[in-house]
Amino acid sequence: MTSTTKQKKETAPKKKSAKDRQNCFFEFKNVDPAAEIALYFGFSPLATPLAVTKEDKERVKTLGETEKNRCSCPLLPVLEEKVALLRYYSDKKLNEAPQPVMLCAELGQGGIGTRKKVAEKHLSLEVIGSEKSIADATLIQTVVSILRSEGHKDLCVCINSVGDKDSGNRFVRELTNHYRKNIASLPQTCKTTFKKNPVELLECSHEKCKLLADEAPKPVGFLGEDSRHHFKEVLEYLEELEIPYQLDPFLVGNRSFATETVFEIRAVNGLELGEVLAMGCRYNQLGKRLGLKRETPSVGATILLRRTKDKMPQTRFKFRKPSVFFLQLGFEAKLKSLKVIETLRQAKIPLYQALCRDKLISQLTAAENLKIPYSIIMGQREALENSVIVRNTSSRVQETVKIADLPAHFKRLKLA
Repeated sequence: MTSTTKQKKETAPKKKSAKDRQNCFFEFKNVDPAAEIALYFGFSPLATPLAVTKEDKERVKTLGETEKNRCSCPLLPVLEEKVALLRYYSDKKLNEAPQPVMLCAELGQGGIGTRKKVAEKHLSLEVIGSEKSIADATLIQTVVSILRSEGHKDLCVCINSVGDKDSGNRFVRELTNHYRKNIASLPQTCKTTFKKNPVELLECSHEKCKLLADEAPKPVGFLGEDSRHHFKEVLEYLEELEIPYQLDPFLVGNRSFATETVFEIRAVNGLELGEVLAMGCRYNQLGKRLGLKRETPSVGATILLRRTKDKMPQTRFKFRKPSVFFLQLGFEAKLKSLKVIETLRQAKIPLYQALCRDKLISQLTAAENLKIPYSIIMGQREALENSVIVRNTSSRVQETVKIADLPAHFKRLKLA
């Protein structure tokens, strides 16, 4: 997108009064500081931890699903928690709000996997109401930024796609046939696992099972055209963001609800992959199964945060109200968009965005409704030049600024 208004250098605004400065911030209480990073990417922290209720557990039973044991991996997303999130989404009538709805919640007492060590917290990030690949990418970038702020500098995203419901069913059917043909070579314990859930054999550490898993069908071999396209775009975002990743054909997530993108984020120790620090997946069909009025394609992740009793971080902080709205047009601009947000986040400059919207008019409407004084605009040309147009909404004065120079530019405008 090119500028049609004559470009002028804008002068810094007048100093604000003490009252105006006070009104420039949101205040958050009893929220883990990791949520502050999520705020920069558009997530809204819940005031209280999300608890799984008795009704949520009963709802899981009506779906006819049995939960996989979470003891082996405490971060494994479970059906009860997703049901609780979608119940919250429905009860608060968030389905009537502009989509997607982006939530950040601590997982509270009352559900599966809540008997954690005192020094550990589980933080859930959810993007509800968007099937766009940018939603997956935003989630992963946010999780990576949080983990890096926690001191995990070397990370790797292990990622796979299990496709939609039909893709998953075809994969499970062929996988079952594969193990059935080789049932005689399985140890007795693995034969028992096969009868319960053949997919779990992909994670079996027994040597004979490992050999059979290597020869087994892979989920990506059963993807439909839409699923292939979605997964390809997610990987393009990771490459653009320079986030290290590797394809893991054995990663299938929780088959009770996981669809499309499935991922783990692991620490890297030298040449080896280490501890799992976050896990996530899409769950596009779950809302419909729960009887929500419209489909709610969603993607979420659970992050492991370590906190010690004697060094608990502050749970109260102020967050500057955004004075900037980011508008983008075209896939090339979307690819660069998260890099723009991360650059500004590191400079503590928040912004509003509507990355899941493709049409410019829809984004402009959102910006006008919020009455934001500045806009950042990126089209195909700007994306190729690693720049953006910074526009004053009231005066319509605009400048082209390199992405790397944005923090200094906004500092000059007293927005940082």
